[in-house]
Amino acid sequence: MMGLLQKLLMPPPPKFFGVMGIFYYVDDAAKAVTALRQAGHKDLQVFSPVPHHEIEQALEQGPSLVRWVTFVGGFLGCTGGFALCWYSISSWPLVIGGKELISVPPFTILGYESMILLAGLSNLLGMLALARLPQIRATAPYDPRFQEDRIGIWVPCAPDATAKVEQMMKGQGAPEVQVHA
Repeated sequence: MMGLLQKLLMPPPPKFFGVMGIFYYVDDAAKAVTALRQAGHKDLQVFSPVPHHEIEQALEQGPSLVRWVTFVGGFLGCTGGFALCWYSISSWPLVIGGKELISVPPFTILGYESMILLAGLSNLLGMLALARLPQIRATAPYDPRFQEDRIGIWVPCAPDATAKVEQMMKGQGAPEVQVHA
């Protein structure tokens, strides 16, 4: 029983297969990403303390889809708010002083509030989903220096290709390269 509890509380460290290059300068890291992508390594992971546009361009990342997820959530929220008002006034009409039953100005408040609510929630869920969070299992080794001033590039590869990737990273200016095989 204690062995099972110990396995659950302290699992063995994950095994990674690939090469981790640690860079000081953004230019060197961006050049390394470009060279690695040209060599056919498409599934790179870059760890950086702050976003760098040069690295994003080298990774050929397009614009984020979160803005479209937020727009769809806001549109559905606004439509749902207006539909709720229309449904409630059609189901239970309350005629007061001969005023129109379906009128846009009072419906606008609920439509706006529903739009903001669903846009915010869809933004949060879209951001978490597109960032693949929460990440249950680590996919690459992590170094705490990536939170301070270093940039790490992880290249998953087979053990026979690690020497070539290691030479490419050293050739691009990586002062430290770690091989995990």
